[in-house]
Amino acid sequence: MRTRHLLLGIFVLLMVAGAVLWPPINGNSQAQSSQAASSVNTEATGALLVQYVRVGHDVGRGVNKTRIVLELASGSKEKLTYRWFTLPQPARVVLDFGDVAFAEAPSLVTLPQGSMVKGMRAGRFRPHTVRMVLDLEQASRVNVFSIPASGTRGERLVLDVVQPRKGEKPTDIPPPQDVVDEGQAPAVRPIRVADEPAPVVPPQVVREVPSDGRKFQRDHVVVVLDPGHGGVDPGGCGRVLRVCENTLTLKMAKLVRDRLSSDKVRVILTRESDVFIPLPERVRIAQRNNADLFVSLHADIHPNDRKVRGATVYMVSEKASDREAARLADSENAGDVLAGVGLEQENPEVRNILISLVQRDTINSSAYLGQEILGEMGRVTEVRRKDLLFAGFRVLKAPDVPSVLVEMGYLSNPHEERQLNDPRFRERLASALAKGIMGYVREHVHY
Repeated sequence: MRTRHLLLGIFVLLMVAGAVLWPPINGNSQAQSSQAASSVNTEATGALLVQYVRVGHDVGRGVNKTRIVLELASGSKEKLTYRWFTLPQPARVVLDFGDVAFAEAPSLVTLPQGSMVKGMRAGRFRPHTVRMVLDLEQASRVNVFSIPASGTRGERLVLDVVQPRKGEKPTDIPPPQDVVDEGQAPAVRPIRVADEPAPVVPPQVVREVPSDGRKFQRDHVVVVLDPGHGGVDPGGCGRVLRVCENTLTLKMAKLVRDRLSSDKVRVILTRESDVFIPLPERVRIAQRNNADLFVSLHADIHPNDRKVRGATVYMVSEKASDREAARLADSENAGDVLAGVGLEQENPEVRNILISLVQRDTINSSAYLGQEILGEMGRVTEVRRKDLLFAGFRVLKAPDVPSVLVEMGYLSNPHEERQLNDPRFRERLASALAKGIMGYVREHVHY
């Protein structure tokens, strides 16, 4: 009995010591990785391992404070390098690290009730940069500092989010210039287009470069495929198999590229790996490469109804064709907000450019492209609507590149999630997409 009491006393002492060491906050607790550090392959990438992500909340002494602690694996020889800044509308804190890996995704961490932080996520933002974004309940006072490694404890990065008291101003750390640039929309020359519908005539896309007066001889077609989401913005994830949009769209884009690429067709992907690309930059990639067409690939998540299913093809428009199209556009357009891009710096005139600043022949061409793709997809999978839908998608706003957005199905639907996870089905769907694209190229692109 005495031995039993002694062991119990040691256990209590260890628990108290842990509470003192972390975090100096009362109330609800944290979530930390249940996986072993060895489950994350950091040796292959040279990345530092963030072994624990802990969250605490304190409302005592008239202070409403949430503390987040990132702790590196003990024995790490390199120091954690980072920068941080704040973004408004919506209120966010953004931390950029070098090459780090998380033993458990921050998005899986349980946040305590009343937390000043309502969401966290992290992912690859660009090569050698991992971005972590915190969604705040309101603009807050923020303090970030590090604690050196000590004993068996690895280096810790501590972030305090405090509700401002009366008269206090929230912390305002402007984003670096490269973040501001990422939020800028591509430059376009405003073109006033009348409100009547574009004439439906077969478009003929022939690019010319008149600067030196010589006729531009085309010897190939340029197709830009845009795997939606990526990196810090994973998109939607299914509940059954946890298939996520960022990985699915990249796999599909590569399969379509394999079927299209030839000496007459050059295929460019907006991303080749699980990295974040801002929506305006995806448009710029198409424009810089003088693209003949742009196809953005996605898989949807319905927020309420798991029975909704079917592939759809969208084109840009000032007004949404239905409520589902409007909801989807809002969801897809939020990708840059989720990834911590400073959209408030975008030119308001450019931000509102939709149908009124898109050339008529581009709209017309987009419609033909979309119909070709939708027709071929209908041969291999269920389609939600047999006609094109439209809404204000930011990624389709290039005024001179025919563009469509393809939703390959609903990951929120268990059947379609399993279907999209099946390599054999993806092969058939990729062939249909490629056939639809080539049907448009043969009929409407002259080179």
